[in-house]
Amino acid sequence: MLTELFDIYGGLLTERQRELFSSVYVYDLSLSEIAEPEGKTRQSVYEQVKKVKQKLLEYERILGIKEKNDKLKALAKTNQSIGEKIIQIIGE
Repeated sequence: MLTELFDIYGGLLTERQRELFSSVYVYDLSLSEIAEPEGKTRQSVYEQVKKVKQKLLEYERILGIKEKNDKLKALAKTNQSIGEKIIQIIGE
């Protein structure tokens, strides 16, 4: 779910926040692997990643784009003719 939110709202994050998220959730790096080259603690990286997750969840709470897309996808599956149009609109 977080990676889906990142796909939707990643552009609203700072470059540093995008790098941290990608390091953990895309490249599967440990907090230690991220912290060590930067001379930071594992805990500080954890706190930063936690804030990014909270931001993504907050964006979804306010804007609801993922929820709306999920509802449209479900609707698209129930009616083929409408479904094709919905899929074109949301870009799946």
